[in-house]
Amino acid sequence: MKACPTCDLVYNYELLQFCRFDGTRLVNTYSDEDTTKQLSLPHMPNQNPTAPVDPHTGELQNRLW
Repeated sequence: MKACPTCDLVYNYELLQFCRFDGTRLVNTYSDEDTTKQLSLPHMPNQNPTAPVDPHTGELQNRLW
């Protein structure tokens, strides 16, 4: 996607070079590398890995036995 730095309009058409309203040269809004970054999960020291969690809902199961 490209955007106009003057009027902040965003264009999906990659071949467009100039803003249709004010003639300013368009700039890329992101690079392909930025959209494919994989984020790591934060470490949670108080998380209980043996807690009974329902695999379908992700809710904690109540065990009364």
